[in-house]
Amino acid sequence: MGCLALIVGITGKTCSGKDTLAAYFPEWGFTVIDADALGRQSLEANRQAVEAALGTSDRAELRRRVFWDRRALASLEAITHPWIAAQIRRQLEGISGHVLLNVPLLHKQNLYRLCDVVIWVEAPLWLRILRARRRDRLSWVVLFGRIWAQRELRAQVFPADVDILKVDNRGSPWEARRKLEARFSRIPILFEREDPHEKQ
Repeated sequence: MGCLALIVGITGKTCSGKDTLAAYFPEWGFTVIDADALGRQSLEANRQAVEAALGTSDRAELRRRVFWDRRALASLEAITHPWIAAQIRRQLEGISGHVLLNVPLLHKQNLYRLCDVVIWVEAPLWLRILRARRRDRLSWVVLFGRIWAQRELRAQVFPADVDILKVDNRGSPWEARRKLEARFSRIPILFEREDPHEKQ
């Protein structure tokens, strides 16, 4: 990557608003790598290994099983996470500009070590539940399964030497964008704009 290129990670708990904030980054010249999309590809690429370990590769069935069974979750992650991390590293090699890693479990596989800065998106539990039910139409079983699975996920899972910017996303998308820009104001190259008159 170029000498001024940045790798930014964005993470947080379910329905905290990571995708809302990630959607702004292409405007600022970032290429977005989405771990959720890679996760779906990982299941397909490792179908036989997943079925051998867990008896199924069906996403809905796996979701129900791993949210309540730590051993099943560990088995699934042991298969899929190294593949996802390898794909992220491979994609980074082919990108020459700024990159945003939209990775819910950024602390796994030490992916945060790839980042110059990590954005931790946070919102209160009641609001995340409301978003999950009204916006994403998640069932109560899936919702509380996710909450339970992420009960130990917090900004403190990252080592002290990781540069973390916390963004409170309890308001409107416009407010979240304003807070994000304010938090990034100390990294001016993110918001530099070319003067259109310079090319005339």
